[in-house]
This record gives sequence, C-alpha cells and structure tokens, in this order.
Amino acid sequence: MLVIRSAAAELEHIELEDGLAICLAFLDLEPETFPRAANRWVARLTLERGLALAESQLALAAFGALASDAARAGAEALIELCDVYRLQRIDVLLGAWLERKGLGD
Repeated sequence: MLVIRSAAAELEHIELEDGLAICLAFLDLEPETFPRAANRWVARLTLERGLALAESQLALAAFGALASDAARAGAEALIELCDVYRLQRIDVLLGAWLERKGLGD
C-alpha cells in the first residue's frame, strides 16, 4: 500500500476511475482504511458528476455492500450508476476485482 500512497501523492489529480482502483486496493489490503476512502470517492463522484441525493446514497450503499457478502450486488450497482455518468473502466475494474474474489460470472 505504501507504493500506492506514494504514487497517488505525486499526482496532481487522480481520476475517479483510478480512485476506485485505490479504494478496492484498500478494501483488500487495508480494510480499516476503506470506509474513509469510499466516502471520499463518493463525495468526489457526487460533486464532479452532479449526482442527486438518491444516487449518492446508492453509491454509498454499494460501497458498503462491497465489504460484505453482497459484494457482487454492490459492484453491479456501482457499474450501473457509473455507466449513467459515463465513467470509463469502472466495469472493467470492478469485474476484475470480482474475479479475484471468486465472484465473477
């Protein structure tokens, strides 16, 4: 995780897609750090893409599901939501993460 933190600190701006990849790394390697990272990512998504309140709540709930037995449902909800806002690679990132977890198709 130190490598990820160092690389992120050197960047002026982290794209939302890359931020999601960092959140997933935290979930896998530093689960105690994941909630803060997830909250920050959803806040950025909300502000940068103009999400409505219900959409922000959905994103938060989906992140919560990623850390539970409902991980697949959480990933699918995030993929659908991010597709509406034309975020690239979210489906690929979450699909690969689900595969690593043994939850892929």
